[in-house]
Amino acid sequence: MRTEDLSEAERRVWEAFPRGEEVDFTTGKPEEDDPAAGAVWGAERTVRARVIAVLLMSDMSEESPRSHRIPALRIKGARITERVNLAHSTLRHSARFQSCLFEEDPSLYWARCSQLSFKGSHLPGLTGSNAQIDGHLLLEGCVFTGRVELHGAQIAGSLILDHTRTSVTDLAIDCDRLQAGRRISAIGLSAAGQVRFSNVKVSGTVTLDHAHLAADRAHPAASDGIALVLDELIADGSVFCRWMTVTGMVSLRNARVTGPFGFTGTVIDHPGEMAFRGSRITAEGGLYLGVGFTVTGTVRLANSRVDRELSLDGARLTHLGGDALQAAELQVEGTLDARGLTAEGRVDLSQARIAGSLDLTGANLSAVVPDANLSAVVPDANLSAVVPGAPGESILDPASSGGTALDTGTSGGATPGPGTSTGTALDTDTSGGAAPGPGTSSGITLDPDAFGGTAPGPGASRAVALDADGVNVGGGLSCAKGFRAEGAVRLADARIGTFADFNGAHLSNPGGQALDLAGASVGGGLECGRGFVAEGELTLIGTRVGRHLYLNDTTLSAPGGRALAAWQLEARELYLRPRRTPEGTVDLRHARIGVIRDDPATWSPRRQDGLTYEALDPMLPAARRLAWLKDDPGGYAPQPYEQLAAIYRRLGHDVDARTVLLVKQRRQRSTLPLYARAWGRLQDVTVGYGYRPVRAALWFLALLVTGTVVFAMNNPPRAEPGKGPVFNALVYALDLLFPLIDFGQEKAYQPVGAPQWVAYGLVIAGWVLVTTIATGITRALSRQ
Repeated sequence: MRTEDLSEAERRVWEAFPRGEEVDFTTGKPEEDDPAAGAVWGAERTVRARVIAVLLMSDMSEESPRSHRIPALRIKGARITERVNLAHSTLRHSARFQSCLFEEDPSLYWARCSQLSFKGSHLPGLTGSNAQIDGHLLLEGCVFTGRVELHGAQIAGSLILDHTRTSVTDLAIDCDRLQAGRRISAIGLSAAGQVRFSNVKVSGTVTLDHAHLAADRAHPAASDGIALVLDELIADGSVFCRWMTVTGMVSLRNARVTGPFGFTGTVIDHPGEMAFRGSRITAEGGLYLGVGFTVTGTVRLANSRVDRELSLDGARLTHLGGDALQAAELQVEGTLDARGLTAEGRVDLSQARIAGSLDLTGANLSAVVPDANLSAVVPDANLSAVVPGAPGESILDPASSGGTALDTGTSGGATPGPGTSTGTALDTDTSGGAAPGPGTSSGITLDPDAFGGTAPGPGASRAVALDADGVNVGGGLSCAKGFRAEGAVRLADARIGTFADFNGAHLSNPGGQALDLAGASVGGGLECGRGFVAEGELTLIGTRVGRHLYLNDTTLSAPGGRALAAWQLEARELYLRPRRTPEGTVDLRHARIGVIRDDPATWSPRRQDGLTYEALDPMLPAARRLAWLKDDPGGYAPQPYEQLAAIYRRLGHDVDARTVLLVKQRRQRSTLPLYARAWGRLQDVTVGYGYRPVRAALWFLALLVTGTVVFAMNNPPRAEPGKGPVFNALVYALDLLFPLIDFGQEKAYQPVGAPQWVAYGLVIAGWVLVTTIATGITRALSRQ
């Protein structure tokens, strides 16, 4: 290029280039130097793109022999006309454009250069796909009205997008497969369209603090509503996305970060859909989603791994009628800190593995399931019936829905029920977990378990606030100090290494389960006291507690149902002294307890068949403890009486033990046929079923006195005159009463008239008395 063809402005650039000096075209007046007004800049501030290309691709030596300085292009406040087309070029010199206006988008497609800066410039776009930059690419403070394409670019230094703004409403920034040798910084980035950093590799830190991102769902290219894509990101340092404001989805599938991964203070708004898609991410330095992290939509962390702490401390997650948090099979090598978490929608931690503690202290969980309509999940869908046991068929007929089968991910992770269609998978990462309600579609059948084990429908009693079935916690579980849940809290088959603390918690799921710990194992104590309230069933079926189960100062309310279902419970100690009498049945069938510490003032109807224990506190007299067994809703069962009697007998309280066994026989009598009841009543009256031997002696004495008096007043004649012993009324009556002993009087004398009938009566009474005494003594001795 001949210098005489250059304008005055271009000549200044040409002459400054060898020395690497900056050419400043600004006037010092901010309103005149703003690139937004650059269209009116005259020739004195205009540089053609061809001049720039010639200089950057020139073979000028790296150091000027006149100034001993490195050649470089430094332009400030200029209007760049034409297109700076450097595609497939090798740029031998660095370039810096500050506060410039580019009329056309520069092209660095497959170019190789050292370092480029467009700080504060306005550009209609930037094409830099597969570019190789040996230094930094600085786009700080730039304003773009077109797409930034850095797909596959390799940057040895850093990519800086701090305070950059782009008004593109579809794909605003495309950095897929980009590699950065140092860091990526986009602090304060503002984008009206999608920003993509998929499959990016960074040797240092990624920072998007204070970014403002939005996805225009109305645009055809952004119909998925994703605002930020960090899928497959590999960062050898930290990733900070703090205090961002995002309208649309943030996608982080399969991202791997070696340092801290932080979203503190970030606000994501994508109502009714998947908002934070973090499936299968690996956060080796911890994942921080607390202190102001606010999401409208679903947060998904399923199958992810966090090697240190996962923080949801103070986070607020909202997805009414759907899943607020999907974290099934999550792995956390440290602590999951969810203190003060607020979630409106189901929190799913099923099958999660947490090496440290799970802390939900002060959390507020609410799962309200409104009337669902499947058409809201799949608009205008023509549904075909799901044929149970027909593998290979989609849940929606492709022919009737435009050739697209329903993806379980688009409705928040729902899957067809057992025996239904298995041929079409649903991408559970796509939307927010809203579960269609029963009967909302024509001919479609969905398994309620596909929506967290609870069929959606009207009323909160069917909702699941926390689904942590099968969770494995190496440390302790804390749901205390203000923890509230509207909906079921499910911890069935959970494994808790040390303690489970629900003291002071308020759980509300009337008509359903308030807390389900069926099959769970707690290494230490399980405490649900100190103001704990359960509106709904407290389920401890098959629960194993290594130390104590604490239910003191507890309010259990399940009118007409089970307040406490604890059959096959195992615990060393059971503290059962609630604040007031439970509303509902207490079911302790087949439980195995070391010591039961209860309060007679709060006894409620209990089912105790099969319950075994080693001690009771307080050790009340049998007369009071029997009331404990009386009101079993399941009716009479012998084992509870045998168990209570065994405790009294082991402690040396023989009288109490016999009292319990006597009452057991009386209550058993009511279950027998009429003839057996008559025989039982006779045993009760005579000898107290063998547990009241003094009563038998009194009956015998009364009969003996009666017989003696009668026969003393009416001596019977001899059976054979002149033979036999002298008559003795006492011995004669004794001979009649004792059928097994012969005193010689009964055979020697034969009474007549009324005394004869008395004799018959004494013989019969003797046989009955002897038989009942023998039966009772045998029964009593068999209990010893």
